[in-house]
Amino acid sequence: MRRRAAVVAAVLLLLAATAAVAGEVPLEVRAGSLVVEATFNRRFTGRFLLDTGATYCVLGEEVARQAKIKGRSGGEEIRLLTANGPVRARLGEARKVELGRAAARNVAVAVVAENPVHGLDGIIGLSFLQGFVYTVDVPAEVLRLEE
Repeated sequence: MRRRAAVVAAVLLLLAATAAVAGEVPLEVRAGSLVVEATFNRRFTGRFLLDTGATYCVLGEEVARQAKIKGRSGGEEIRLLTANGPVRARLGEARKVELGRAAARNVAVAVVAENPVHGLDGIIGLSFLQGFVYTVDVPAEVLRLEE
């Protein structure tokens, strides 16, 4: 009985360690901002601002077109409140968003007319992060994602 419990404990530790490693994403810290590489629908890979205060992932129309982001039924229009004031957006959906080995399906995406972040391809927000327990480790320059 003790041997079986020890084997089960060892397997659980191995699974936990594997999950932690699989969910680590390099994080670039620059000028007070956090930047990650992400892929939308296996069609567009770019560098995105990680914003844990943003409700949605946000893409400009050009990136959304390249990533083949589909509009949600009714093409609902929403208003986003940004640091630069309110912005109109159309709600869409990415079939899959990947950060490293971590992936989320059917992720809500707000599509705005212009690129939302100068010098980057968009924003990764809570519509992606909500499916994970996440830790932002700035000194280690890593984002840890666990399901």
